[in-house]
Formats: sequence, C-alpha cells, structure tokens
Amino acid sequence: EEYTPALTGSDVKNAQAGIDNSKATKDYLVSLAFTDEGVKKFADVTSANVGKVIYIVYDNEIVSYPQVQEAITGGNAVVNKIDTYEEAESLATTIRIGALPLELRELRSNVVGAKLGEEAISTTLKAGCIGVALVCVVLIIIYLVPGAVASLALLAYVILTLLCLNAFNVTLTLPGLAGIILSIGMAVDANVIIFTRIKEEITTGKSAKASIDAGFNKALSAILDGNITTLIAAGVLWWRGTGAVKGFAQTLAIGILLSMFTALIVTKYLLKSLQVLGVNNVKCYGSVKELKVTNYVKASKICGIISILAIAAGLIFLPINKQKTGQALNFSLEFVGGTSISASFEEDYTLSDAEQKIRPVVAEAADIAESTIQLQNVAGAKQIIIKTPELTVAQREAVENALNENFNVTEYATENISSTISNEMQRDAILAVALAAILMLIYIAFRFKDVKFGVSSVMALLHDVLVVFALYSIARLSVGDTFIACMLTIVGYSINATIIIFDRVRENLNTMSVKKDGLAAIVNTSVSQTFTRTVYTSLTTLVMVLVLYILGVPSIKEFALTLMAGIVVGGYSSVCISGPLWYGLKKVFEKKKAK
Repeated sequence: EEYTPALTGSDVKNAQAGIDNSKATKDYLVSLAFTDEGVKKFADVTSANVGKVIYIVYDNEIVSYPQVQEAITGGNAVVNKIDTYEEAESLATTIRIGALPLELRELRSNVVGAKLGEEAISTTLKAGCIGVALVCVVLIIIYLVPGAVASLALLAYVILTLLCLNAFNVTLTLPGLAGIILSIGMAVDANVIIFTRIKEEITTGKSAKASIDAGFNKALSAILDGNITTLIAAGVLWWRGTGAVKGFAQTLAIGILLSMFTALIVTKYLLKSLQVLGVNNVKCYGSVKELKVTNYVKASKICGIISILAIAAGLIFLPINKQKTGQALNFSLEFVGGTSISASFEEDYTLSDAEQKIRPVVAEAADIAESTIQLQNVAGAKQIIIKTPELTVAQREAVENALNENFNVTEYATENISSTISNEMQRDAILAVALAAILMLIYIAFRFKDVKFGVSSVMALLHDVLVVFALYSIARLSVGDTFIACMLTIVGYSINATIIIFDRVRENLNTMSVKKDGLAAIVNTSVSQTFTRTVYTSLTTLVMVLVLYILGVPSIKEFALTLMAGIVVGGYSSVCISGPLWYGLKKVFEKKKAK
C-alpha cells in the first residue's frame, strides 16, 4: 500500500530499550530522540493525532503501532506497553537500523545448531529416565508399599509436566532444566514428608488406615508452606525477571503445582485404594527407629566457623583473580562477549566430534580453558562456529594456524561479538531474587507468627548462595547460564528444606515444654526428627543430577556439578545452620526483653 511517511529514519537521532520501574507492574519501553528537523515533524504528527494510532514501518512491514497519548513537542518520546525486554530491544534496534541511510540486502545467512546440540538433548532425556528410575528404586527400598505408590505418582508427575510444557509452549533452557529437576526433587520431598509421618504414626501403635489419614493431615502444613514459599519466589522471578530467569520461573511453577497435585491427591488415593483392597499389614508401611537426638545447636558453632571460612575464602579470591586474570570471576561469553570464529572444514563434524577434537586444539593454541569455548555447527555446511573469550590478533592467528595444521580449514573468518546478558538484565535478576527473598521472609513470618523464622530462613538462604559463590570464585568456574541456573535452584531448594524443619519446631513448641525441655532441646529434636527426610530428599535429587553429570556432554557436566554443590550446601545449611540460627536469634531477643 502506498503511503507518505511523516518522519523517516533520518529524523531519528537514537532509540534505546529500557524499563519503566515507576509502576507496580514492569513496563518495557523504547526511548526515542529526534533530530532538530525531526522534533518539529514529530510535534506536528502527534498534535494532529492525539488518541489515534501511528505506525512504525520498516521494510514495508508494520513493526509497531503505538497510540498517541498527547502532543509531544520536546523532541523525546517513549513507546511503552511492550511485553518483554527482548521485544523492546528488537524494536529499538529496528528503529536505529531504519535511521541508517542505506538499504539492507541479504548477502549470506547461516542456520546454526543449538549450543548444546542434539546429543545433549538425547543424553539429558536418557539421564532423566535413568534418574527417575533410580529414584523410584530408592523410594521402594526405603518406604516399601508407599514407595511403590510414590513411584507411580512420580511417573504421573513426569508425564503431566511434559504435557504442560508442551501445552504452554515453554522454551527449555539450562535454567529451565534446573527448574524441572528442582520440582522433581520437591515432588519426591512431599512424598517423603508424608511417608515419614505415616511411619511415625504406625510406631505409636495406630492401624494402617488411621496412620495414613494422620500422616497426610500432619504433613499438609509443611508441604503447603514449603511449596507456597517456593511459588512466591517463582512468581516474583517470572514477574521481574527476563530471559533465562523467566524460563526457570515458568518450569518451576508448573512443576510445583503438579508435584502438590500428585503428592496430595494421586498418592493419597492410591494408598487409600490399596488399604481398601486389603493391604492393611502395618509392616508394609514401615516404622521409625527410636529417635536419637543430636545436639545440632552445639555443633552449629563449628559449622558456623567452617561456613565463615568458606565464604571468606571465596571473597578473598576475588581480588586475587582480578590481579591474575583481569576478572574477579570467570565470566562466560553471555556476560562479556568475545570472539566468534567461523571455520569451514573438509570433513563434516558433528557437535560431539567438534567438542572432542576441535575444542582442545583451539584451547591449546589460544592458551585458554576448554570450558570457555562454545561450539555450534551450521546446518547444511561443513562449518563450525567457535565462540571464545575475546582473543588478541596473535591468538587469532595461532588458532588459525593450529586449525589449518590439524584439520585443513577451507575458510576462516573472525569477528568480535557482544554479550547476550545485558547489565540491565543482570540487575533485574538480582532485584528479582532480592524481592523474592523479602516476600518469602514476610510469608514465613506471617505463617509461623514469628519474624525470627523468616529472618533465619533468609539468612540461611544467603549463606547457601555465598558458599556456592565461593566455589565459583575459588575454582574459577564459568559464570554464565549455569551460574544463573545454580543460584536460582538454591533459592528454591534451600528455602523448602528449611521450612520443613521450622514446621517441626512450630509443632514441638506446642507439644514440648520450653521451661522444662528448653529451646535448644526443641530445636535439636525437630532437626533430628526431619534429618532422614533431608537426607532422603537430597539423595534422590542428587541421584537425578549425578546421572546427568555422568552421561552429559561437557557443556552439561559443569551445570550438573554446580547443581550438586548447591543441593549439598542446601541440605547442610538446613540441618546445621537454620535451626540453630533461629535459636540464637530467639535467645538474643529474650535477653533484650529481660533488660
């Protein structure tokens, strides 16, 4: 359709994507600045079209159609109400390109494969199947008949999760995969809590039917509080986060809702059905041994010293790393950008072959770590895209010579590439996690009617984040998507484990005498009662990730390694830090009241 533009790209001085944080809901926008001539043109257009839509057209296609709210005469305007930051950045880029006095024509285009590749997908699926199977075996060995029922419920959960991911068209990333693994762990956790309660009821002499009913009733508050707290985190991360953070939040939220459904509905009615069919022998449901109470409050002093030393070591290594390498942390290409090398070979290499044969040659020639190199193959061509940290001219030449000597490269080209995770996206992720922690603190304080429970939970969470951060600092692990995935998993995993312990503390405060037994005894008893739950849940989640580590491609292995570290640290802090921390805060406030 023919039209006469009121303004052209030459009238635009600049266009930048941004976020309007002045509103309750996040509003993505594009800020526009016009040239002197463009200011007058835009003022005339907006004055004549208040309340109407104006169209932004690029290459004969409408790319945006904002509504004019008022006459704009100052030379600066904003296009708002954009759904995502990525869309805002795309629109801003299009407008900037439109301001160039040239016409773009396609000279060459490449279709590149995924960074992880088809082998990563197949090995991840295989690892997931093996992991779930092993978890089912562990559940049956530990919990007998209830374990078999939980295994059926877990399989139902996996099927429902896959159906929901497909129905909602969720894009699966490494952080998204972490969300699925975490939700599987929480699905198992809910069953472990229920079965532990059933065992306790059977030990008191109740029948199988009465024990099942009491077990579900007593486990309900812990399961709801733990999952709702994690849902709060997922909701905030989805609301305020961008990109990979939003993907993690989506998969985690879907997983949590399905895990509660399968644990509280599917498992319950399967168990009741078995009981009605005649499976009433209490031996089929197991029993608990006599409780041995460990003095966790006393041991927390040593644990606290160990934790402080670990965190301090991580912080000390930051300036050391900065002096040695120029970077405090080993930031990946997603954060700092780097160099992209396009190399064509006589032989057609799969991504797996390239990782095993080409990656070591590039790493040695450029004198960089293999873990910092990303590879992608180009569809329909014998070409590999090699992405590395920014290389000097000498390093580029060394890589080219090494590839020629080893593989007979037919075509070679290099270019610098920018980061894919902007400073604004990094800031948003940090703010989202901080806001999630505050809201979780408020919820826990409200539910437990004691703000010290909320403060202790968040402090234990901060401890976990700092300890794993120390691992990244000391071991110089790559800080990229895997880092985001690991830290977000800790936020969801650790808080849930802590809630379970605090639920027991809350219960024992009503059944035990504070004056007679003392607060320390209540904390020690509560942690001891939930210790097997913490071990079993950590064990089953670790099994999932360990299989992923063993079978995964190199790019998956580091992700799995850091995830295992997060799971171990989360379990450790729940047992050794959270309860004693609440006890310490309680004693401090009691002393202040006494004064």
